[in-house]
Amino acid sequence: MKKMKYQVLKFFSCSFVLLTFTATIMAQTEKDKYLQLKNFPFLYMIEVPLQRSAVQPNSFVESYYRIMRDVENMKDCKTASCYSTALQYTDSEIAAIGNDLVHLVTTPGSVKERVRKLKQSGLYPLFMKEPDTAFVRKAWETDARGIAYVLNTYIAGKKPLYPKIDSISFDKADAGFRDKVAASVQKVMKNKSGAFFSMSLLFAVEALKLNDRDEAARYLPLTAGENAAAFNRVQKIKWKNYPYSAILVPGLGPEQPDVKLDPNGAKRCDSAAVRYLEGKAPFVIVSGGHVHPNKTPYCEAIEMKKYMVEVLHLPASAIIIEPHARHTTTNLRNANRLLFLFKMPFNKPVLIVTDASQNTYINGSMKDKVVKELGYTPFSSITKLSATETEYLPSDNSRQANSLDPLDP
Repeated sequence: MKKMKYQVLKFFSCSFVLLTFTATIMAQTEKDKYLQLKNFPFLYMIEVPLQRSAVQPNSFVESYYRIMRDVENMKDCKTASCYSTALQYTDSEIAAIGNDLVHLVTTPGSVKERVRKLKQSGLYPLFMKEPDTAFVRKAWETDARGIAYVLNTYIAGKKPLYPKIDSISFDKADAGFRDKVAASVQKVMKNKSGAFFSMSLLFAVEALKLNDRDEAARYLPLTAGENAAAFNRVQKIKWKNYPYSAILVPGLGPEQPDVKLDPNGAKRCDSAAVRYLEGKAPFVIVSGGHVHPNKTPYCEAIEMKKYMVEVLHLPASAIIIEPHARHTTTNLRNANRLLFLFKMPFNKPVLIVTDASQNTYINGSMKDKVVKELGYTPFSSITKLSATETEYLPSDNSRQANSLDPLDP
């Protein structure tokens, strides 16, 4: 149990340990814990204070019993999509619950204190400057709509933003899938001791696991395993000797099922190795998850690190894996998160080494796309250095979770 709490701390690099979550965490697997914590950090961290609060506003109670009634009425439902509707919140419920959360956060008690600590953690940087009342409303709305996105995509079978790589794993009309979903619902409905949203939160996690979409929970904590040697080496680095904090290599997923590393991805690694050996940075961050082809067993970051260590003979302690990014935009964002996590200098630029095509994209149309999909840019400045290289200064906003990208929030 002590190890589990330590990993939560290390993953988010927060300054407090979630001691009050013992009962909830013990009933979950480590995968469940990380899927909740990464996708819905506000709900995860506010659950126990809400559960123990002496005040239970009408909106909490009404939404809880509405879900119970709707699920009870699902017995004759022929498809899984019925359950998706029953366990997510309506717009009016989201608004009413937001109002009552605002009231609770203005009242002295455990809820107000937890919101204060949550703001200090930096997990919602886009809302940091808001007063507590606006912060709690926006965080709640973000996570509630994230639950809806998961259920609409992985239970109801609606198309996600990137259907080629992120879609449901079943035929949404399949009776066998409906039965599996019904069993998952019955499992989460047994959770009587959580907060008003606990059943919906747990069902969203079950939906991801049912579809084998646990990508966001793999390889954690990122300070261990493949990254342990690099993490231990960070404190020994004399940063003034390097112009960059890290060299970032964005992954390139092959479309062929039996290919582990795309040849052009290997070329990106070759170019990055040259810059590393020139002393541009003490670390290389290889970034990319299980992306192409859909549900591939191969992780771009893992395969790039293998290549750089086994073929290019770079030291393993100099290669940091970022095994979750699914797009160029999140290659940059997730690399920034590693800088935070490893406590590497955030005022030093990062050097991106890639091919000419992706470099043109990074300095062109990606800038509009990243704002549209993330709500911010993961850099405070960015400069194209050559046809294949770009440098940028990381943005503090990169810690903001994206509840509409549950495979890499």
